[in-house]
Amino acid sequence: MSKSNYVSLYGTLIKDAVIKTNDKGNEYALFTLSVPQDGAKWCDYINCIAFGDTAAIVKNNPDQNTPFHVEGRIHTGSYQKNGRKYYTTDIVTEKIELVSEDE
Repeated sequence: MSKSNYVSLYGTLIKDAVIKTNDKGNEYALFTLSVPQDGAKWCDYINCIAFGDTAAIVKNNPDQNTPFHVEGRIHTGSYQKNGRKYYTTDIVTEKIELVSEDE
């Protein structure tokens, strides 16, 4: 994993993960983590996507409030909808671990 584009997050799912299948029949998971800011009373909500084996971990634990440690990279993109351009920022998950409640 590149050191110049590396993200490590601890957070919980804010809603149930969505499992989808692409045109080639491969599953991927879309999910949003609530990540508390150190020393602050609020959280950031980070959109994530996982493929392959990492998607399987999310698929097996898709419920809201499930705690995860995610490592990956930032990916930005854009798309057009109704004549308007939208920009996206997601974490492409390269490693994911289910976190026990004790950690």
